[in-house]
Amino acid sequence: MVMKIIELLALLSGLYIAFVIGANDTANALGTAIGSKLFSYRNLVLLFGIFVLLGTLNAKNVGHTVSTIVSGDITLSLIIAGIIISIITYKKIPISTHQVIVSALVGLNISSADISLFSKIIGSWIISPILAGMLSYSIYELIKKFNISILQKVQLIKYGILLSGGLIAYNLGSNDLPTALGALSNNTYLFFVGGLFLILGALLFGKGVSETVGINIVKLNPLGAFVAQLSAGIAVFVFTQFGMPVSTTQAIIGGIIGVGLTKGIKTVKWKTILYIVLGWILAPAFALIVGHLIELIKNNIYF
Repeated sequence: MVMKIIELLALLSGLYIAFVIGANDTANALGTAIGSKLFSYRNLVLLFGIFVLLGTLNAKNVGHTVSTIVSGDITLSLIIAGIIISIITYKKIPISTHQVIVSALVGLNISSADISLFSKIIGSWIISPILAGMLSYSIYELIKKFNISILQKVQLIKYGILLSGGLIAYNLGSNDLPTALGALSNNTYLFFVGGLFLILGALLFGKGVSETVGINIVKLNPLGAFVAQLSAGIAVFVFTQFGMPVSTTQAIIGGIIGVGLTKGIKTVKWKTILYIVLGWILAPAFALIVGHLIELIKNNIYF
């Protein structure tokens, strides 16, 4: 009976995190489209949801990685991660939910954690936004060289933003969701249910962080929105194939910065970037420390 209660708590915690990912990481798929002001938020969420659910069908690679990084207390780790993610989402800071979840898992189970795998994941967190930034800078400069009419460009960019946003949403289903739920089970049905909770979080609470990403970092034109989103989608998709739980938040912001740099270093709001990067550093560090302290307390009580 006790085990069933613990399993239920773990499941509810995982689904709650999926809901909060929808509230926070919706910005990854929709922020640039909102910044370009081409579509309404509700219409974007509808498209977003379809691609998220498609992504859950390819979630097992990342789910396997998350399920093997630790063997121990999953329930409390997810509760810690959920609380930290909720607080920072309330502040409208686009953090990396991946970092918080993985760090909480490792912190609370550090004696059994695969530190070598954890190091590789941290390396992926660093490389993925850099890759997205390099891609966005290169693609933007390349597209500017093509000589097409303004009307053709508007149509191409309009549908391009939808497709690139769909790719990001697909990555949320194939990468973000298994990061939250993979420690519980590497089951496609569970990921699909988690996808529904993610969509609900996006619909109810995702707009604020989306505006932070799409408006407050760089004022994007439609072309810039498309390129930033496409570059981030490609970067995360690549890492997903290797089973690495990388952050779509970091990738999309890297893509936005890459576009901004094509217009000059002064066009990027570096104070906002610093604020976000601090969140990326402090949130997982806090999750790791809190998890480890709780592990120490548990071990002392048990001893």
